[in-house]
Parts: sequence; structure tokens; C-alpha cells
Amino acid sequence: MKYLLLLSIISSMLLSAELSPRSIIQASGNVQQIALVEGKIIAGTSVGTLEMYKVEDASKLSQIVFPKIKDFTGDEVAPKVFSVDMLGKTFLAVVQASSGSRELYLVEEGKPKVLIDAHANLFISKAKFVDKNRILVALLSNEFLLWDIQTKKEIYRIQPSSSHFSDFALNEAKSMVASSSESGEISVFDALSGKIITVLKGGNVDNVYKVDFKKDKILCAGQDRRGIIYDLKSGAYERFDGSFLIYAGALSPSLNLGAFAFNEQNDIVLFDLASKGKVHTLKGQKSTLNTIVFASDKELVSSSDDQFIMIWRLP
Repeated sequence: MKYLLLLSIISSMLLSAELSPRSIIQASGNVQQIALVEGKIIAGTSVGTLEMYKVEDASKLSQIVFPKIKDFTGDEVAPKVFSVDMLGKTFLAVVQASSGSRELYLVEEGKPKVLIDAHANLFISKAKFVDKNRILVALLSNEFLLWDIQTKKEIYRIQPSSSHFSDFALNEAKSMVASSSESGEISVFDALSGKIITVLKGGNVDNVYKVDFKKDKILCAGQDRRGIIYDLKSGAYERFDGSFLIYAGALSPSLNLGAFAFNEQNDIVLFDLASKGKVHTLKGQKSTLNTIVFASDKELVSSSDDQFIMIWRLP
């Protein structure tokens, strides 16, 4: 009996252990955002690069350099790469342009090509592939447009909320979108038609910095220090209170775990979603976290407002 009790205590301690990163990647500049596609990390940086790394061994696979731009003083500088994605062998990037504007690039066979240029006056915040022909584009005004790559035209444009845009996530099938704003509400709409499906509210009362969308669950990382996980079908939610603004979060593929940037020390805390108990604390990021993404139930990747991308392996 004593042996079983001791084993239970040891198992509990192991489950709630503090973990260090398995691998640390140093990008060419400060990381603005990362995406994870088919075992590859895609990173946009502050020095005008889109970089790709392999999750398995953290090796660098490729690097794209975008053309320099002129700043407000007329000097040539590297543009920031605000948003990245990949479908097949094609990259997608939202890139800073001159005079504070932004451009949307496609990169095929290593060659950047402007898809939406600065003259369109679209202040693009984030863009993701819906499929090989269509891209969902979010503007700072919280307008969303579905862009047809072949015709170079909008299929639709909607504004789910009048509040300032924060983030959006597609579900795994890329059929639905969850978008967040300063209001704290989450708008869920059909990716191909733009039709609003539902608005989730009550969980957050302030800006939701990041969202994640897997199966019928939507995770929200809030300025109000609340980590919220909504059930899409019922609208009910679970609440996880942090000690600092929660800048990022993610759901594991099986929905067993939720991860949140949880305190001022930039630790990532993992919760068992069934018991709501803390199971792991990931220590290592030195700056404000901007992205957390699961590669599998046992592996996740994070980036912060510096050059370092960290790969974590769970016991």
C-alpha cells in the first residue's frame, strides 16, 4: 500500500514538472509570428525574412528575403513579416511596405510575388490559405475578405465586429473561422460564404489576443488575464485565470491539453482540460510570447518577441 502511495506521489510530481525546451532555434531577427505546417515551422521576422525549420531536428530548411522598403526618413530598411502560412510548396506572407502600408505576397519556388500591393490601401493584419485558390485576409479594421488568387478579386467582404481586430483561426477542415477583437467576443463564420454562424460571449471582457480552433473547441487568450475555452455547440466555457495578461494559447490535437502564456515570467502552463489541473510548466522564453502551437499531443512550439523559437517535448 505504501509502495502504491509513493508511486502515485512520484507520478504526480513528474506530471507537474517544470520543463526546459528540447531545442532552441535562433532566427535571423525578432520573430513576428510562426505557423506550423506538416512538421515544418514557418517564421516571419523583423528583418524581412520568411524562414522554414524542421520540427524534428530544428534544422533550417530555407529562407526567403523580401525587398527592402523606405522608412519615413527615406532610408532603406528591411520590412517586418507580420503573418505567414504555407500550402503545399507555396508560402503566404503579410509584409510591411513603405509609408506604413502592407502587402500580401505569394512565394513560389523561392520567388516572392506581390498578390495585393500597397496601392490597394488594405491594412492587412493576418492572412491564411483556405485552399489552393482562396485566401482569407483580415484587416486591422476587423473586415475580412476572401481573396481569389486566380481572378485577383474579392469573393466577399464582411465585418463581424466593429471592434478593433485581434486574431483569427481556421478550424482543421478550414471550413469555419473564429475571430477575436477588443470586445472580448468571438465571431464564428463560414469560411467560404462569410455567413456568421454564432457569436460567443461572456468568457472574456476585454481584448482577446489569440484564438485557436480545433474540432468544436475555441481557445481564447485574454488581456483580462483569462484563458477561456468555449464549446462551440453549447456556447458554454471553461475559465483558467492567469497572473498576467495572457498573450498566447493553443489546444492540443486531441483536446486533452490547453496551453497558455500564463505569467510575467513568460512561462507556458499546460492544463489537463478534463480535470482543469496544471500538468506542466514550460520555462525558457525570455520575451513576451506571441505564438504557441502544438505539433502533436507530445510536442509544441512557441515564439516570443525576440529571435528565439523553442520546441518542447512533453513526457
